[in-house]
Amino acid sequence: MFSRRLLGLLMVTGLLGGCAASPDASGPLPDGAGLVREAAAAVGELEAVHFKFGISGMLDGLDVLDVEGDASRSGGPHGSATGRAAVQEADDRVDYRFQLGGDAFTLTDAQGATRAAAMPSFTPATLLDDSRGLPRLLAGATALRTETKEKLAEVETYRIDGQVPKAVISAVVPSIQSDVDVKFWVEQAATRNLARVWLQVPPRQANEGAIMLELALTAPGNGCSPGAGCR
Repeated sequence: MFSRRLLGLLMVTGLLGGCAASPDASGPLPDGAGLVREAAAAVGELEAVHFKFGISGMLDGLDVLDVEGDASRSGGPHGSATGRAAVQEADDRVDYRFQLGGDAFTLTDAQGATRAAAMPSFTPATLLDDSRGLPRLLAGATALRTETKEKLAEVETYRIDGQVPKAVISAVVPSIQSDVDVKFWVEQAATRNLARVWLQVPPRQANEGAIMLELALTAPGNGCSPGAGCR
């Protein structure tokens, strides 16, 4: 069982540094399973999105520390994306600008040198794919319970607690080979867009800490939640 104290700290600070208003559990709250089912359908219809990802700890095959950018299903077999990424290389953190389009993925370092790189495991096409991406994660979550109403930046959301079985999460992130705890933030608006996902992977050994991953989604280019009507 994960540490409730650690989870409380995470909810205050956030891996991604986003602002969240105080939770509000007053009044009747909608069914968590229904909210997540609607969010899965909304993600499946996304054509483009702004994303921000952060991880606390290291996973095999996932050497990024944090990534932020705009992604689209169009632009080639892998989709297209631009943004910035911080990568762990040996004992150093290295920052890059990245661009993905067609069959090419390039990285540009702080000195302006650009080089071709291997296609990343998670591309826009993968992220939004029904069988390998966020829709699969949402559809496969269990024990879903709406905890509270919470405001993320200017977006009113419901926060839903649950679990993702090993068989589901390993199809999305192959290096995770255990059940994980999950929290979803889903828009209160009828669009039911997914605003944020938080995952906690339990320690693999007694002397290791849990690994936490967080992904935030907003409309491309303007920081608003998808479909929120922001300008």
